Amino acid sequence: MERLMPPGPAPTHDLIRLREPIALTADAPVPSWVERALRRIPWVVVRRGAVREGMIPVGVRGRARSQRFAAFLAVSEVADRLSPEDLAASPHVIERERKDAVPALAALARVATVLACRGQRWGPGGSVGFEVATGVPTATASSDLDLILRQDWRLGPDEAVDLRAALAEAAAPARVDVLLETPGGGVSLADLAARPEQVLVRTREGPLLTADPWRLSADTYLDRLS
Repeated sequence: MERLMPPGPAPTHDLIRLREPIALTADAPVPSWVERALRRIPWVVVRRGAVREGMIPVGVRGRARSQRFAAFLAVSEVADRLSPEDLAASPHVIERERKDAVPALAALARVATVLACRGQRWGPGGSVGFEVATGVPTATASSDLDLILRQDWRLGPDEAVDLRAALAEAAAPARVDVLLETPGGGVSLADLAARPEQVLVRTREGPLLTADPWRLSADTYLDRLS
């Protein structure tokens, strides 16, 4: 089913299937590998930012880890989109051979049990999410299991430590990398669990250090940008 993008903030981490594989625009010259990659797999990931003048900030994945390219896509060129939460509930069956070859894929079902018990809204990101969405083998034996958790309520340091330990145990031997999407932006669960005085928040306006990601204000942004 076709689902267009809403106005305002773009749904960060969503995966988009393009109507045409070369429908992107960019601020920089487009590398030659981009067209080849999109003709092979016509999917891009939504970058942090806003839908402005009908254009969505997106990123292209190539075959190599070094092949990443930032671009923009017109809303009218969206054929379909999948959120991380859609992928968590996906009926897509991961073949046993892939689970045996890629520990991060095998770990998906185990972390799903942990997060379901905690009532978390979540989904896979990174190469695992890309593979679940497209059905194309992109994750490798060394891939981390990237998880996106929608964290609208405050998560204290003790809770962060507990959640991180539970997910690490469930995902083993795969490494797990968790990004909490707070109302103010993305925060690493590992950073929060380390109990720093300030944590790095990935906002639409750029990175920001703050003591409380759940209480960002206009003044905070003004102080940072001045």
